Amino acid sequence: MNALVENGILKQHLIDPVVCIRCNTCEATCPVGAITHDDRNYVVRADVCNGCMACVAPCPTGSIDHWHPVAVNAPYSIEEQLVWDDLPELLDAASIAPLGEGQLPFAASASGSATATVAVSQVNTSPSSTVPP
Repeated sequence: MNALVENGILKQHLIDPVVCIRCNTCEATCPVGAITHDDRNYVVRADVCNGCMACVAPCPTGSIDHWHPVAVNAPYSIEEQLVWDDLPELLDAASIAPLGEGQLPFAASASGSATATVAVSQVNTSPSSTVPP
């Protein structure tokens, strides 16, 4: 998730439930298992997605190419995403409350175990990093 975080803001990868045709291409393509679904929606797990974008090109509708800025400590949950009929409105930077200066939490694992806090200086934001739009 490091490449998706800058200044306490996470570029959360979301799937548009209106445009998605539920073809399962994204879930089958994701190399890290960040995409899951129920009988209603396909969703991206923010704590697992690494921003590699392997799922974007194969998507036949482009429904997976959405990146919403959220506070790194408050991404949209899987439970929230699974009941969406539409994507939420984009938040502007002023309405996103990042963590205290110098601190970013990162999920330790996909199983929901405890989070760790790392200094901002440890986050790789170099130009060579692959960062979604």
